[in-house]
Amino acid sequence: MNLKPTLMFCVCICVSYLASAQVINTGQLKITPNSVVYFQDEYTNTATGNHVSDGNLYLNNSFINHGLTSASNGTTYFKSDTNNFLNISGNSEVVNFHNLEINITPEGLKGVSVADNFLVQITNNLNLISGDMRLTGESQLVQEHSGLNNNTVVAGKLLLDQQGTVSPYQYDYWSSPVNNSGVFRFQGGKFDGVDSTINPFNPTQILFNSGSPYNGLPSVTDGSGNVTTALTINKRWLYKYARGTGSYAEWIALNSTSILNPGEGYTMKGPNASGANQNYVFYGAPNNGDYQFPISGGESILLGNPYPSALDADDFINDNIAVLNALHFWVDGGSTSHVLSDYLGGYAIRNLTGGTPPSIASPLIAGIGNSGTVTAPSQYVPIGKGFFIDATDSGTIVFKNSQRFFKLESSSRPQNSEKNLEDENQYIRIGYEDPEGFHRQLLLGFLPNSSADENYNSGYDALQYMSRADDLFFIIENNPSNRYAIQGVSRFSDTLEFPVGLIISESGSHHIMLDAVENFNHTIYLKDNLLETTYNLTEENFEINLPVGEYPSRYSIVFQPAETLSVPQKELDNTMVFYNGLEEIIVSNPNNLEITSIDIYNIIGQQLLSVSENIGSQPKITIPFTHSNGVYLVVLKTNNAQKSTKILKY
Repeated sequence: MNLKPTLMFCVCICVSYLASAQVINTGQLKITPNSVVYFQDEYTNTATGNHVSDGNLYLNNSFINHGLTSASNGTTYFKSDTNNFLNISGNSEVVNFHNLEINITPEGLKGVSVADNFLVQITNNLNLISGDMRLTGESQLVQEHSGLNNNTVVAGKLLLDQQGTVSPYQYDYWSSPVNNSGVFRFQGGKFDGVDSTINPFNPTQILFNSGSPYNGLPSVTDGSGNVTTALTINKRWLYKYARGTGSYAEWIALNSTSILNPGEGYTMKGPNASGANQNYVFYGAPNNGDYQFPISGGESILLGNPYPSALDADDFINDNIAVLNALHFWVDGGSTSHVLSDYLGGYAIRNLTGGTPPSIASPLIAGIGNSGTVTAPSQYVPIGKGFFIDATDSGTIVFKNSQRFFKLESSSRPQNSEKNLEDENQYIRIGYEDPEGFHRQLLLGFLPNSSADENYNSGYDALQYMSRADDLFFIIENNPSNRYAIQGVSRFSDTLEFPVGLIISESGSHHIMLDAVENFNHTIYLKDNLLETTYNLTEENFEINLPVGEYPSRYSIVFQPAETLSVPQKELDNTMVFYNGLEEIIVSNPNNLEITSIDIYNIIGQQLLSVSENIGSQPKITIPFTHSNGVYLVVLKTNNAQKSTKILKY
């Protein structure tokens, strides 16, 4: 039966057809408030269809949506005592309900399966009376109401997939999108997902072991791919993190029956399986509504996305800007041991400016290494993803439904009316690589629609998390003790300068480079403030070979070459510096200026000599200099000016 355009149901009606019949809407189907409508057969809303459900719709079969849907009132019921496997699918990849209830009661009941990459968007309540809702693949559930959870869960549950590492040595940081009786337990909440495509409603409970060698075990399957023995997780690596100030002792060991509240994060290692990743199934009542976590300034806490949908990090940070300014995601760097000192990895960072990957071996980073897969975290936190927060002040961290978003992990295309303000933003990714091959990436963002400036801005500037002994970082407000990985400012100007600090603990070649730019077409230079030179990072990497030490004021990121940049030196114009051929450098100071220091560098910037005593305002200063022949740089400084002069020793 085809429903013709603008068909409205204003009274209780019942439509039934032969078993092979379908209900098809090709125009507008509007169910008005207080109406009750029954569809016995499969219902298809075609590409030209507009399904408006403001009343009560009972579906005995599947709902296929290729068109538009909306709902501002009423309830849609998947209610059947004859069909135990119903579907929500369609080319539109989204369906909207005001309230949704699942009540499937046939013998061997199953429930409603939602197609891969599909969004179920509910304005108000989800009621799981009997039978389950199965989110397959990357399908997601978003509920929009404000306040606390008001779902009704009787005998039905939500099932959804999520993937983690297969390695028995590498941690994932998790959070659960479901609960059972208000809390999450591994036992009864997390299942083996190896056979989820053939047994979507019947996963097998994961198993647990303990003791040496502290490794999990992979699933055992039969010839058809059914799990006969579930994967095993070693309990030794289950932890949550108590609120604290960074002590290793604040990690709290968990077991299979430990209780976690919605939004709490936990750690877990893989089951020693093969393949790219391990699939798990979460099984329970969907988390929904507000969740709160009190915290004190200076404390850290391991939290995670509590919802069966992506979480918008920008909305989450903005809602909690009084107590936090960034999210930190653990990324394993290829650990192959359980020994703490052998762990490889670091924390990726996300704030309102953008995201940066951790400082790990460069081949692992996408866009840097040939086969890198580690990327900067996006604006949207995936389902089940855990992260650390460092509290900037005391208060309460709040998760809300308004922070939920439909974003597929496997796709860069926008969903759920994704914001496009970023089109005006410009980004520069500066890379630094130490002699061991570890790569640090810094993010500089120009955000013309933001309130950020060149001073510190909460939410836009983010400190490094776990700095290395050799590292590069932004310096903000002339404070090198705060090492920033992300700096956000407002509109771009080519006169801007951004100081970067460098720490060297190991001799050898250190490189500064341009990793990437986004929506940015200006030349980027590294300025050597000491030598008064600039290096074009847009064209080539810059190699540094400096002595071990800290260089908090040596370099800056600039956008003009040295000949354009102005350095105050007018009062030093009459001074002269030259080599006299007698193993001496002569400084002629005819105006008897008070020179505070004279520094001498080789051509690669290594300081060879520094004179600051007994200089004063002498008209002639003689400095013994017995280094080998070559070109050197002599830097004169007063309290108000600086002048650099190249000399040739012969």
